[in-house]
Amino acid sequence: MPAKPSEVTTAFANKERIERDEIPNKLTTKEIAHSIVSVIEMDDRGFINELNVWATNPF
Repeated sequence: MPAKPSEVTTAFANKERIERDEIPNKLTTKEIAHSIVSVIEMDDRGFINELNVWATNPF
C-alpha cells in the first residue's frame, strides 16, 4: 500500500539527515503514522489500496 503524503517536515530528502523544523500548516510524522496504523487496524472486510494524506492549508 503506497502512502503518499503531500508534505511532511522531515529529513527524508536531506542527504545530511538534518531534521527540518515543524511548520504549523504542514503535516507531521504523527499524522502519517496515524493513517498507516488505521489502515493496518482496519477490519478485513475491506482494504485500502492507496493512501493520500494532504495538509489542509499547506501554503
